[in-house]
Amino acid sequence: MHLRARVLALSAVLVVAASVGAVPAKRPQPAAAAGPKVAIIVGPVGGLTSTYRSYGNEVATAATAAGATVVKAYSPNATWANVRSAVNGANVIVYFGHGNGFPNPYGSVELTDRTNGWGLNRTTTNGDGDSWSSTLAYCGEKALLGTLTSSDGAVQRQYCAGGPITPAPNFTMVYAQAHYAPGFGERYNQSDPLTTLGEARARVRHYSTPILRLGGTFIATAYGDADEIVARVIGQQSTAFGHIFQAGRGFSPSTLDITSHADVAGAQVWVQRTTISGFHFGEPDYWYAFAGNPARTPSGGTVVVGPFWDISASPFQSDILWLYQSGISNGCATGAFCPRAAVTRGQMASFIARALNLPASATDWFADDNGSPYEADINRVAEAGITNGCAPGTYCPGQTVRRDQMASFLNRALGLPASPTNWFVDDDGNFHEPAINSVADDGVTNGCGGANYCPASTVTREQMAAFLHRAIGG
Repeated sequence: MHLRARVLALSAVLVVAASVGAVPAKRPQPAAAAGPKVAIIVGPVGGLTSTYRSYGNEVATAATAAGATVVKAYSPNATWANVRSAVNGANVIVYFGHGNGFPNPYGSVELTDRTNGWGLNRTTTNGDGDSWSSTLAYCGEKALLGTLTSSDGAVQRQYCAGGPITPAPNFTMVYAQAHYAPGFGERYNQSDPLTTLGEARARVRHYSTPILRLGGTFIATAYGDADEIVARVIGQQSTAFGHIFQAGRGFSPSTLDITSHADVAGAQVWVQRTTISGFHFGEPDYWYAFAGNPARTPSGGTVVVGPFWDISASPFQSDILWLYQSGISNGCATGAFCPRAAVTRGQMASFIARALNLPASATDWFADDNGSPYEADINRVAEAGITNGCAPGTYCPGQTVRRDQMASFLNRALGLPASPTNWFVDDDGNFHEPAINSVADDGVTNGCGGANYCPASTVTREQMAAFLHRAIGG
């Protein structure tokens, strides 16, 4: 399979002039470490290697300040043998370098001897050269797991053999600036296709699989915040990984997508579509991802509040629990509610249909919801006259719901009377103003503060729980 060099193109980077020397021949052993061990890998990426070494040093500074012992394996010394020694017993591993994942443009078959791992120096004598054909070796999933066989690539058998890697139990793997790891692919021309949600899910699933099978937790970022992530992992030993991820620069609750991991029982895959100025022509892609058990903590414990691990910090926790106990929502994924994620029109239909126990409909009201998991509930709310869709014959199930639209949904669902009071100052002339006043009259909402309703703001799942609890639960 043809594999060309992969590197994240940065439009503006801070180049640190100081270079990093060779990896010490003798590294601290885990037993002698005063605190957690952090291993930092910088693979060869040609002219960007010095920049990546500076990023690695930022991580080292943060890790040391947090009380960790740091071991570096930097190009040109980031060979498989040196890297494997560096990560032995590591509580946190951070990788900067080329990413090689799947699906990719180079073939329809996933070659796990060279994908889902690290791009490393073949030898210590070629500088930072990153030619896939002569100086760089992609040591993939099989190298990490120690499952290479005689049928795998000759480069991998020669330069990546001798695994598996042996990090500490419950370790954290942080991929920084590596293609495919957080979901994004190689997009060097604006005419190249954008990453689809399915591709992003698959890439994170595949890239995380060897890490999860080795007992670790997977985080990938292109936001330049690996040092901050490592500091949180070390300093917040009793905090759920889901919360650690949510504290990252790249976290986007409105676009967060959560699915079960197809290869590792009990694990989840989180991807989200966001924009980084200067990356991929300023167009959205998948830059920040997580895989593992989000309720797990760096210390190896779990954090679960009731049925959902992720609601402990929500001001609407009691409303969310009422929603669950009433059978209106089981969350967004196993053990998670996604309180700050946006409510879609499809989800809104299900919330209302279940809350009011609406009867089934024999009519297929809309053409654009076929195959949607919310289709039956959409038809139920349409049958009840609660919605006419977003256009004739169209429901737009994937669109997010604004606060003014939410008011109209609940106003129709509850059959509220008109209100004589103009409750808010920022909805004058809004099509949904009468419905907003009616739900305010009914005590469903007090607005967003200062006599404002914020009609154009997106409704989050935790807010929806509160609205429904006030409207129906009393």
